[in-house]
Amino acid sequence: MAGVRIGTIRTDWQRRGLGHPREGTTRLPHHLVERMLTNPRLCGYRTYRGEVLLDDDGRPVMGAWETINTVEEWEAVCAVVAERKQKSPGHSLARKYLLSGIARCGLCHAKIRGQSKSRRSPNSKGARFSYQCSVVNGGCGKVGRTGEAVDEFVISLVLAEQREKAASATVEEVESWPNASELVAVEADISALTRAARAKEITVSTLLQLLPDLERRRDELKLERGRFSKARQQTAALSVDTLGDFLSLPLERQQALILHSLSAVLIHPAGRGARKFDPNLIEPVWR
Repeated sequence: MAGVRIGTIRTDWQRRGLGHPREGTTRLPHHLVERMLTNPRLCGYRTYRGEVLLDDDGRPVMGAWETINTVEEWEAVCAVVAERKQKSPGHSLARKYLLSGIARCGLCHAKIRGQSKSRRSPNSKGARFSYQCSVVNGGCGKVGRTGEAVDEFVISLVLAEQREKAASATVEEVESWPNASELVAVEADISALTRAARAKEITVSTLLQLLPDLERRRDELKLERGRFSKARQQTAALSVDTLGDFLSLPLERQQALILHSLSAVLIHPAGRGARKFDPNLIEPVWR
């Protein structure tokens, strides 16, 4: 789900008739979709009352069913959900137009947002929306451009740049998570303490004094591993071959692809009476 909002996934599921909303409703609750996506059973972990079952050595108990995700993929999804809750609690990240938050005015450099053409007739072949510098949003209000033409031009630039990178890229060795050995050591320490308490080599009191710090570090390392996997999967997913592939993606993924190549797009004024789209007035700011 790299780069894709839970709301987008929920909408897609509802369109396909998936999930199990309450009888008489057609909408899946956000929290239900989130819980389904982060369910440990997806990667094979057995659970009891929502918690992962552990064996006597403190390792997750694996089920016998066919899994949907690898452990690495499941941890990456959990990391994405955890990070979004921390960054924007209760805040919607939805955007309607491709370059909203990316396009900027070439005069005042304020962010430009898309806005629909309110007077456009249903059968009109004219522009559906435009990118407009707005005084309301702190801009100068002097720059605007037809949205579709700007989007098409920017997409063509980004796809060309990414194809060029792919053609010249050398095959690199897949980077591994650097703290894997520490996690193995911490989990081994937890298992050793648990076995020692079971064999009465240490008291339960001693076990309960030593375990919390180790468990806390184990959980921190697992979250770190999930974030590492998320970043690696997002990097691997940030490439498409054709315009059709690009347009088939959810808007959030399209924006992630744009931002992988560009930090901003400057839209310069076209002058009075100018109607023909001039790509020279659209300035990409490459990363």
